[in-house]
Amino acid sequence: MDELTLPNFEMNCADWLIVTPEESGLPDEIGGAPLLAVLSTVVIDEDRFSPASGVLTIGLADAAVISRPLPNSVAEQLLDGDDGGTEMRYMVPSPDGRLALLMEFALPEGPEAQVVDRVESLMRSFRWAA
Repeated sequence: MDELTLPNFEMNCADWLIVTPEESGLPDEIGGAPLLAVLSTVVIDEDRFSPASGVLTIGLADAAVISRPLPNSVAEQLLDGDDGGTEMRYMVPSPDGRLALLMEFALPEGPEAQVVDRVESLMRSFRWAA
């Protein structure tokens, strides 16, 4: 079997805290998928504290998923469930189409506009490195 290698990638993570699985205390795998990173952010207003967290995993690309392209991005938002607006999921197929990054974000306070904008901005900043 050929070895599968994920190419390098870049994201603008200025509004996010990024830690490795070891630093987060989480296992190296989630549901059998290798865990690459854990992301956290929070929007603080005068009367509101809106957190979001995410996990970045990798797996084989699956063409059978239901998704919509994120405008101006290589990412696709996954539309495969009704979670009440407390989760956002994205898939980023690798350039060769064999692997994909999966980014799953938990929004415990629901889809607050500034948090959704922060997640979508992160996903739009994703680039496969040359």
